[in-house]
Amino acid sequence: MAEVTQILCPKCHKPNLRRARFCQHCGHDVVLNNHTPSDERRYVITRVIKQGGQGAVYEGIDDSGQIFAIKEMLDKFTDPKERTEAIDRFNAEAELLQGLNHPRIPRIYSHFTDEGRHYLTMDFIRGKDLEEIVEERGILSETLALEYADQICDVLVYLHGKGLIYRDMKPSNVMIEDSSGAVKLVDFGITKLFKPTERGTQIGTPGYAPPEQYQGLATPASDIYALGATLHHMLTGRDPTEQMPFDFPPANSINSSVSKRTSEALQRALQKVPQDRFATMNDFWNALRPERSRKPAQVRVAQPTVALPQQPAAQVGSKPAVAPAPVQPAPAPPPQPATPPSRPQPPPTPPPVVQVGQSKGNCLGSMIAVFSWMLVLLVIGAIGVGAYIYVARPAWADDLLAPISSPAPTSTPASLTSREFETDVMVQVSATANEAQIRTALQTAFLASARAQYGDGTLINMSAPPSPVGSAVQVGGPDANNMVTYQARMKGFIYTP
Repeated sequence: MAEVTQILCPKCHKPNLRRARFCQHCGHDVVLNNHTPSDERRYVITRVIKQGGQGAVYEGIDDSGQIFAIKEMLDKFTDPKERTEAIDRFNAEAELLQGLNHPRIPRIYSHFTDEGRHYLTMDFIRGKDLEEIVEERGILSETLALEYADQICDVLVYLHGKGLIYRDMKPSNVMIEDSSGAVKLVDFGITKLFKPTERGTQIGTPGYAPPEQYQGLATPASDIYALGATLHHMLTGRDPTEQMPFDFPPANSINSSVSKRTSEALQRALQKVPQDRFATMNDFWNALRPERSRKPAQVRVAQPTVALPQQPAAQVGSKPAVAPAPVQPAPAPPPQPATPPSRPQPPPTPPPVVQVGQSKGNCLGSMIAVFSWMLVLLVIGAIGVGAYIYVARPAWADDLLAPISSPAPTSTPASLTSREFETDVMVQVSATANEAQIRTALQTAFLASARAQYGDGTLINMSAPPSPVGSAVQVGGPDANNMVTYQARMKGFIYTP
């Protein structure tokens, strides 16, 4: 990061030297949060990102140089009681948000009042919001829109599970990170708490807000409607803020490339009566997803349901823990190292049966051939079992895997393409699971997600095995079955057909 040489005044926004403590233009204190002894962080503003009548969003740094997003909410109240109630609500909600822990929600660090202005500091996200992306690209593809919807639904289900209603879903509140393409949900409606309580004041944004929010009411069904309006905009390019209220023609009547399934799901979400929409955000989430990936990749370690991966032979470095089942001998070409598995071929014609009266030499040769093919098949079976142990890493195989020291091949197997893959997974493991078992569950879920997207022939490239971006986050449990739920964003390399 380049060295910061200038900072901005919170009041007049004019530049000052980095070492300044008071604005050289208006005399205002340029250091934020220096009146809060309980919070050691001190902030200065380096750039104005957005500005409006209710406040602004800034880029800023603390004493250590760490970058933050700083949200400012102005105090424009004239009624003392109204001011007190609004500030109390703001502080209560800010403290609640500080307790949230989800990879799609920016972390909140501080909230404080400084010279009549209210501030909130959070993770700084480098990227663009969906409103900017739609303006630049126009209509988004259904595949991309549903990838974003998948992540948005994930965080809204989490919020609803915490008893929170987002209340202001719209494209400008969905940030897409430049580095990873991941979704971050921003602006949790705190600024709405600072608007004077006028009769008929609505909560939300016209065009995206459902009818009930025009009456100041909000329920989880309100978020379903607003997300439907957001996705409709992304898929059709039709901005609801420029249309008649609550007017949403079927998406596939505007954009014929939108599937009937997605269009019908949006129409149900956009019903004017809350009871006519999906019962829960999770129901809407399931309706939006393709059939093969209806639910987040979930794995119970005790009862794995994902097909075992088949890796190239050269990636296996341990002996099989169990002997393969007996196999009928059948001629097959010798195995080639580092060659990916292919579709099973019909067995060739078996060797001719030795007739009585043939020479002893021919009989002996046939017996040698039979035993040779049996040996080949045993080796192939051992490779398959070893690949499972190496990739899935079940807990019972930890001792077998310990001696492995040879590196995995770095070349791409023939007929497969190596690519980087990143996905969100959710797994359930026993509350007593160790790190190895959790890692196994996450990697198995990663493979399941990759195969759902690229096909059953997808393999993990063990020269760059999947690992969490950051760390796995516990999001639930233990439940009645003593199971704990973990969520993580996994990243690694895969081989795809």
